[in-house]
Amino acid sequence: MSTLLFWLAASLSLVGAAAHEILGAPKVLAPLSETNLPPDVIWLHHFSWHVGTVAVLVMAALFIAATRLKSGRLLAAFATAMSAGFAILAISLALFGDAVLWTTPAPYPWTVIALLGGLGIALYPKSDG
Repeated sequence: MSTLLFWLAASLSLVGAAAHEILGAPKVLAPLSETNLPPDVIWLHHFSWHVGTVAVLVMAALFIAATRLKSGRLLAAFATAMSAGFAILAISLALFGDAVLWTTPAPYPWTVIALLGGLGIALYPKSDG
């Protein structure tokens, strides 16, 4: 059962990374060039945006590795912690920053992925990694 949950978490992570780049980047990054923000601020945002994508790809890779390697529980724990961190960040920003974040995907997929990972860890065979 853990393997299935880790594959689901990895799949959602990959879909999230693709959506982040294909759908999100044009909506978020393109309008920045039309602002009066300094160029270094704009490019820092571009960098940060793509770092997020790389982090999600690493998270997916960790979940995939968790289905194949003896240290699967530990790898899934790292991936789950990453996703939980993204969820906490997004929800905190939506609650205490700008409520408009609730209208974006930001708070939602990371919570689901963290729950899948956590459930997979809880159901992981006790005799394995």
